[in-house]
Amino acid sequence: MNKEEINDLIAEKVGFRAPRMSTGSTESRDLFIRVNAYLGLGLPPTLTKPDMARAIVEASGATWGPDCESRGGTVTRIGLLKVLEAVEFFLA
Repeated sequence: MNKEEINDLIAEKVGFRAPRMSTGSTESRDLFIRVNAYLGLGLPPTLTKPDMARAIVEASGATWGPDCESRGGTVTRIGLLKVLEAVEFFLA
């Protein structure tokens, strides 16, 4: 699965239309804000995209590694897969 497909699947699982990804397959911050709200995790909306994604993943008990984010505040494909797994964990 590519980043856009993962993005779409995460959004589908939490019941909203997937936010558009920008140039270079950069995920929208809105994705993590909506996941946080839907799951009721109570994470501060001021967190950066990688920090919010990390908090979502760690709240599920999973680990977040350096391969989950890249410079410039972007979550990698691996990071998005971990967010998807966390969403699935909470929805199970």
